[in-house]
Amino acid sequence: MILAGDIGGTNTRFGCLTPKTNGGWEVHNYAKVRVADYLTFDDALRAYLSEFGIKPKRAAFAAAGPVEHDCINLTNTDWEISARRIEEVHGIEKCALFNDFAGMTRSINELSEDDFRVIRAGQTRKDAPIMVAGPGTGFGLGYLIPTRDGLHVISTEGGHISYSPQSSLELELLRILRKDREFVSLELVSSGRGLPIIHKAICEIHKTPYVFLEPDVIRKRAIEDDPISKDVCNIRAAATMGAIGDLALAGGARGGVVLAGGVSEHMIDFYTQPNAMNRFLNHGARSDYMKDIPLRLLKSSLAPLIGSAALLADSV
Repeated sequence: MILAGDIGGTNTRFGCLTPKTNGGWEVHNYAKVRVADYLTFDDALRAYLSEFGIKPKRAAFAAAGPVEHDCINLTNTDWEISARRIEEVHGIEKCALFNDFAGMTRSINELSEDDFRVIRAGQTRKDAPIMVAGPGTGFGLGYLIPTRDGLHVISTEGGHISYSPQSSLELELLRILRKDREFVSLELVSSGRGLPIIHKAICEIHKTPYVFLEPDVIRKRAIEDDPISKDVCNIRAAATMGAIGDLALAGGARGGVVLAGGVSEHMIDFYTQPNAMNRFLNHGARSDYMKDIPLRLLKSSLAPLIGSAALLADSV
């Protein structure tokens, strides 16, 4: 049994995983908790272990941030996670830490077809990388590389590449965002964390006072043709799909692209609109390269848990 965790900026998920005899993983003792409800990760883990009365020997945690010296300082929360401290405090013999999108990426070949929604059919090349990317609280990116020795995951901080505006409206948005910051990232424009900032900037462009709105309200108003909400959703969709196309081209992701992250699930209807999809497909002289790349949406909330367990199993 492997204790696995998916630690994000908003929610954390825990589960105990065991391998199935015919492939894949069985998830037991699943729990989802709010990060804001616990001062530290150790507090959240202690509460989970106590609730289910379990004492695992192996653990694998995927978290939203880079792994440095067996530690992760989460990008979008104050939590710090130390593998060695977890082993000492909780009596776990082996604890491994991974970037959350490393876990997400490694899960792809462990899941069933039912865990995906086909957005755009294409021709999958078995010898080429699969790219997994998309916004949640932040913006994650990973590549799954087939090798002679099995699958290799490359985790990245690709969500922090620069925002690349294309239209006059997007250029105006960039001008406003640069008033308060030297660098405007893809993550700022596409992610849940950046939504209020983008909404406020679009209100400024429309010369309308800013009033905070929940994400689902903005999406609903966009569908109802509210001009500000439409601009917010369409700009974020175009930024996401344009960047995913760029990153697929740069990474040679002819094995397919998988959209992941909580924002991707909620924004998929905007991502599939012609303007956003054209940002993915239109890459000038290399548009022919993009046209056959399959595009899927990952639907499984258990993917990072499964991927983390698989990464730990790979290392044994």
